[in-house]
Amino acid sequence: MKIDEMLIKSLTNYDNNRERSQQTEIGVSQIGGCRKQVWLQIQKTQGTNTTLKLSALMGTAIHKMIEEALSAEWNEFQMEREVEFNGLKGHIDLYIPSIGAVVDWKTTKLKNLDYFPSTQQRWQVHLYAFLLSKNNESPKTVTLVGIPRDGDERHIKIHTEEYDEQLASDALAWLTDLQERKEAPLPERYATQFCQHYCDYFGETCQGKSKEVSGEIITDTIVVGAVAEYLTVTANIKSLELQKDGIKALLENVDGVTPNGTLVKWSQVAGRQTIDEQEVQKLIGFVPKKQGESSMRLTVK
Repeated sequence: MKIDEMLIKSLTNYDNNRERSQQTEIGVSQIGGCRKQVWLQIQKTQGTNTTLKLSALMGTAIHKMIEEALSAEWNEFQMEREVEFNGLKGHIDLYIPSIGAVVDWKTTKLKNLDYFPSTQQRWQVHLYAFLLSKNNESPKTVTLVGIPRDGDERHIKIHTEEYDEQLASDALAWLTDLQERKEAPLPERYATQFCQHYCDYFGETCQGKSKEVSGEIITDTIVVGAVAEYLTVTANIKSLELQKDGIKALLENVDGVTPNGTLVKWSQVAGRQTIDEQEVQKLIGFVPKKQGESSMRLTVK
């Protein structure tokens, strides 16, 4: 067995044997995700897709290390506390009873921290506080901690706000709507971006979101803000590229060092080598092609 196969198999088996991995009921962390994925789980549909797990396994490892580190120094902290109310179960990463603080660790990519936290993440931590309140606790604040797997200590992002029961009610209403539906809602994730690698139901059960524009009005204020900022950044990039080309033309044939030590130098760069398809066609009669992995292109206009 190859080393990488041995590693992934062992990590996957370890994760599958954890109590949280064996949980079949809808958990707090799933609320606010793809409606069809959650609806299929409510219906106890059997998943058939083999998914990628490394990023989730890394998140589990980081959570475990944090739990062990904090437990060694803070006896009054409650780690991985399980709470339940009306059939909804959640595992809280950290609860500090003395100040009523609910804390949830989120491992992510560095590039995703610009819009951290998402509505789904906020719903999740407010639901934890709600479940605590129904178990004779008095939560006062909720905190989401974004930990980038590809960053360092300087990039950790903290979001804290007062506990808002209305946000928890919104999340519960989302779940209730799915529980009462007789027919599956439309999928909300694209196959290339998410489903084929991370959803158990991808394949015959669900093909993911259609590529056609739905025409639905986007109401999430964070997403609407992201769209506006994307347009602004795109316009700025185009303007800066034109400005850069103008400066580059001004520096044509200039070589030397500025008074503050900035080097200006022109050098010849070899052209990119490509396959001569016409020559290959002559030699073997056809041009072999290899199809790369598909990706999604974003259009905002």
